[in-house]
Amino acid sequence: MSGSWKNNTKIKRLMAEGRGQGVGSDYIPWIKTNEFSSKGRATRIFGVKTGRLHHLNSDNQYRAFLTFEFANQVLDLRESYPLLDVMEVIDEKDDLRFDKFQDKETREGYVITTNFLLTVKEPGGNEKFVARTVKNTSELKRKITWEKLEIERRYWLNRQVDWKVLTEKQLPRQLAKNIEWVRETLLGSEGNLDKEQLSITLLKYFLENDEFPLKEVLKSFDKQEGLQKGSGLFLFRYLLAKKEIRVDMSKTIDLSTNVKNLLL
Repeated sequence: MSGSWKNNTKIKRLMAEGRGQGVGSDYIPWIKTNEFSSKGRATRIFGVKTGRLHHLNSDNQYRAFLTFEFANQVLDLRESYPLLDVMEVIDEKDDLRFDKFQDKETREGYVITTNFLLTVKEPGGNEKFVARTVKNTSELKRKITWEKLEIERRYWLNRQVDWKVLTEKQLPRQLAKNIEWVRETLLGSEGNLDKEQLSITLLKYFLENDEFPLKEVLKSFDKQEGLQKGSGLFLFRYLLAKKEIRVDMSKTIDLSTNVKNLLL
């Protein structure tokens, strides 16, 4: 803990709760969605990779989370990561406006957080940390936003961690929408559907009927296997979520397209 927090009762309490500590399912974000009034739409979502509830404070953060989680190279996602040792890590800080981020009455500093700290697997197999801050472009017009970003930039630079700012321009809505649509199948099933076995059967069925529109193939598959209506579509989404088949996730998935023209 930074020396500047030693006398801060609230921060000491949060640290005692384990906030900003742990990895994977054990990590607890520094800020939870129910603890403050967000300007954006707050979301709590169960992580497929982490096995825990994630607290996200805007639509942009939600889209970023979906994109990160879907990426094969991302192993762990820690949101609202606190820079508790910021004063020790940053060497050149005399020109940084830490005074802008403190309680006006008590003069106690706020804990600055970075939206996401990711654990990423590199092509060679090594793991590294990647930090990402998510902002709406409208926020970038404010001087105080840039002052906070500069603190974050220097912190991660000194930690030798790759850090970037993402806006809605780098977070396509359609990609996030498609990921949201398919990831639901990883967390549940349709009744008593054996999605593991039947998805393999559906893969073979695609190969035998790739000249026909996807929606017709799925309808025929349901009938052939004696499944409830919509089961084939669920299994198709599951195959996409598992990346057993691939489509262009950045575009609308058109079910009327022939199977061979849709799959990559």
